[in-house]
Amino acid sequence: MKVEFVSFDVFNKIWDDLGLTDDDLKDLQEYLIINSENGSVIQGTGGVRKIRWALKNKGKSGGIRVLYIDFVAYEKIYLLMVYPKNQKDNISDREKKIIKQLVTELKYELRRKNHEKKL
Repeated sequence: MKVEFVSFDVFNKIWDDLGLTDDDLKDLQEYLIINSENGSVIQGTGGVRKIRWALKNKGKSGGIRVLYIDFVAYEKIYLLMVYPKNQKDNISDREKKIIKQLVTELKYELRRKNHEKKL
């Protein structure tokens, strides 16, 4: 299965700020292609999942959290947020609301683009 990954500028900036490399990102993407359903669904986000991702020499508990959504029907995984566990363990209700709005917009755009392809 070929999956397209989409990440936003804020995700990429934080990824870089954490000292993570393109190889680290490739490892994460390879993991998500096979295990996209392993992440815990975050209630109130429209289906966004969170995984714990180990940093080198720190393990999962000292690692990062990655929020993503997998649109299986469209073969796209969106990487939405990344943050170190020591910064926060969970996202706020306000963040959940913003993410849910984003997911709604992404779904709309994917459906629209898919419909246009069929015409």
